[in-house]
Amino acid sequence: MSSPVLQLTGLSKSYGHGDIFSGISFEVGSGKTVGLFGQSGSGKSTLGRCIMRLEAPSSGHITMQGMDLARMGLRKLRELRPSFQMIFQHPEVSLNPRMILAESVAEPLMVHKGIGMDEALKEIAPLIRRVGLRDEHLARYPHQLSGGEVQRAVLSRIFSLKPKLVVADEPTSMLDVSVQAQVLRLMQDLQKETGVSYLFISHDPDVMSVMCDQVLWLDHGNGVMYDRAAFLDRVKTEYIPVAPT
Repeated sequence: MSSPVLQLTGLSKSYGHGDIFSGISFEVGSGKTVGLFGQSGSGKSTLGRCIMRLEAPSSGHITMQGMDLARMGLRKLRELRPSFQMIFQHPEVSLNPRMILAESVAEPLMVHKGIGMDEALKEIAPLIRRVGLRDEHLARYPHQLSGGEVQRAVLSRIFSLKPKLVVADEPTSMLDVSVQAQVLRLMQDLQKETGVSYLFISHDPDVMSVMCDQVLWLDHGNGVMYDRAAFLDRVKTEYIPVAPT
């Protein structure tokens, strides 16, 4: 049996007013999707940001590739950054508004491989086509694109680095329902093709039931893990829809 791509042990985060979450432990297997679910303010996004080390956890361990990200220095984190990436709820924040899309999608390879833009675009041309972008999209600025096109561009940037883990924080909540379904299917297809693991954060139980093998339900700082069927059973009995965090 292969080692988990991500393993959390006793992870906690607190601010001055108290714990956001406490003692969270779970793992994400290779090619699997684990969901983070809960009411507004339950700490879903904060947990995702701690895993990405965009915020520092207060205690606990975040293990990837045999190393503890929670105790890792910034230099080593930068070296590992290509292997774990994040999709944000507002995808436009990932793209420089002053760059045309060709520059934005080429940028990760240019930075991490030290290659030029033309070489980077040639290398990721199949990926750009795979996510559904065309040449005319590459000449546009982010504000000239639809939300779905921007999210496809973000996926091309992320997958150009061949990550082992992607933390997706409400990645489709700002999209129309029809476009949301297209992007979710694309994410599933990319997972099958690459073996990437997802940590999928959402307030939408329907999205969770489609995307996730297991779901960690956060409630008052604590987490309970469910398989898909048990998660849907709990949703039917007690979940009240709320606006996303």
